[in-house]
Amino acid sequence: MKNIKISLIIIAILFAGTTAFAQKKGGSTNNEWGIGIRLGDPSGLTVKKYFGNNSLEFSLGRSHTWYNDRYYDDYYHDYYDDYKDYKVISDPIGFQCHYLFQKPINRIGDQRVGGLDWYYGFGGQLITQSYYIYYDNDTREKFTDLDLGADGVIGLEYRFKNSPISMFLDLTLMMEIFDDPFYFWTNGGIGVRYNF
Repeated sequence: MKNIKISLIIIAILFAGTTAFAQKKGGSTNNEWGIGIRLGDPSGLTVKKYFGNNSLEFSLGRSHTWYNDRYYDDYYHDYYDDYKDYKVISDPIGFQCHYLFQKPINRIGDQRVGGLDWYYGFGGQLITQSYYIYYDNDTREKFTDLDLGADGVIGLEYRFKNSPISMFLDLTLMMEIFDDPFYFWTNGGIGVRYNF
């Protein structure tokens, strides 16, 4: 519970700082919000604030970074002679915050298109998960893995004409800063938002 509180405090600080940055940079009157669901990493809620040709995106949900692999098993076998096994006790939770630069795509070949943007940007990610490590002497120890990193993102967004619905697809490359510095992760996702 303590780790969740710490994570929420960090998220609130990131949100406050990036919102202030976006308000200074954006000068457009096209201020609207989008809220929806995202499937990928993380899978969960996505919120986007538009500032003309720029936007601010937040995603919170279940991360799949360590899902169903033996990451911890491999990691701890190398470091502890008396290591026996591990057991995950919480789903990994991921939070992403990105400042995006949106560019319209007006043509694909000879065809005119409307409502399609490509975007790129930068931001950060926070991923956390708790687990037990079991040792040969039948003792266990609780660990909470907390990874914080900087990332770059590229994606596509399509806004349906005369509709508040948009769909998106993105790919993110994250470099960890805290816990395993300079370790790289890739994330991706697709989703849909209702814009208002």
